[in-house]
Amino acid sequence: MQSGRNKRSAKHRGRPAARPGWLPRALGIAGAALALAAVVLLVSYLIQGHKTRQEQAAQRALFRGQATQNPADAAPASLLPEASTAPAAAEAAAQGNMVQGAEAPESSQAQLEMPAERQVMDDRFLPLVRRNSDTVGWLSYSLIPEIDFAVVQRDNEHYMYRGFNGEKNVAGTVFLDQDNSIRPRDRNLILHGHNMKNGTMFGKLARLLDGQMLKTQPVFTFDTLYQDARYVPYALTVFSVDPRHPLYFDAIKANFDGEEAMGSYVNWLRAHSALHFPTQVYAGDRLLTLVTCHGADDDERLALALRAVRPGEDAEALLKEFASGIVKP
Repeated sequence: MQSGRNKRSAKHRGRPAARPGWLPRALGIAGAALALAAVVLLVSYLIQGHKTRQEQAAQRALFRGQATQNPADAAPASLLPEASTAPAAAEAAAQGNMVQGAEAPESSQAQLEMPAERQVMDDRFLPLVRRNSDTVGWLSYSLIPEIDFAVVQRDNEHYMYRGFNGEKNVAGTVFLDQDNSIRPRDRNLILHGHNMKNGTMFGKLARLLDGQMLKTQPVFTFDTLYQDARYVPYALTVFSVDPRHPLYFDAIKANFDGEEAMGSYVNWLRAHSALHFPTQVYAGDRLLTLVTCHGADDDERLALALRAVRPGEDAEALLKEFASGIVKP
C-alpha cells in the first residue's frame, strides 16, 4: 500500500515540466527587434553620410572646374574680395560709425566701401544652378574641410532633411534663411545647418569654441551668385530659441531698423560670446551669421557671428590681431 507522499508523486509524475513564462520571451523578442532597428538606423546614417560626402565632392568639382584640391590649398592669398568685384561708391556717411559707439578711424569711409553686386551670375555657379536652381552661394573655411559646399535657399523646411540633389538625407543641406535676399543683399545673411556627429554640414563648428583654429585662420568665405566676400568673427555665442529661457535670442534679423537696432543685435552676441574677438563692427558692415544646434537641449543653438572684411583693410595686420587678440572672457 502506497503512502500519501508516494501517491502524490505518482499523481504528478506524468505531467510535463513547467514552461518558461511569456514575459521573458516577449522581452527577448522586443530587445532583439530594438537591436535590429538600431543597426538599421546606424547603417542608414552611415550610408547617408557617405552620400553627403560624395555629393559635396561632386559640388566642389563643378564649382572649381573639376578641381579636386583641398580648400586650404585653394584659399586665395589675399583676404580681400576678388579684383573682379570693383568697389562701389561709399554708402551713407553713417557707415563710419561703430555700432559700439566708438569713434571710427579717419579713413573709415574708404574702408567701408563694399564690392559692387554683379549684374549677372558668376560663371562658377552655372553648373551648380543647372543641377539645383535653389543654389545661392558657396561657403568655405580652410581649416575645416567639411565646410566647403554649396548653399541653397527655399523655405526653412525643405532642405532640413533633404540633400542638395533633393533626396531625403538626415544631414539636410546648409540653407540661407527664407527671409534673406542676396540681391539686393540684406545687411545680415543667416545660414542654417545641422550639427552632424559625422562632421558634415556644421558638425565641427563647435570646435571653434577653444579659439585655436580662429587664431590660426579667422577668415570664412561666403560668395553669393552676385557678390564675393570674406568674413571675420565678432562673436561665438550659445543661445536659446525658447522665449522663456534667460539666454533667449532672436538671431533671425535680415535687416535692422537703424544703427541702434543693429548695435543691440551685435552687442548682445558679443556680450554672451564664449570668446572675445578684436573685431570692430561698424554700422555699415555686412554681417554673416551661421546657426546650428548645440548641446543636449533641443532649443539650444550655437551662432558664429561674422562681419565682412572691408576693402582696404590690411590683411596681414588683421591676421596678427586675431592671432594674439582672441581670449576667453
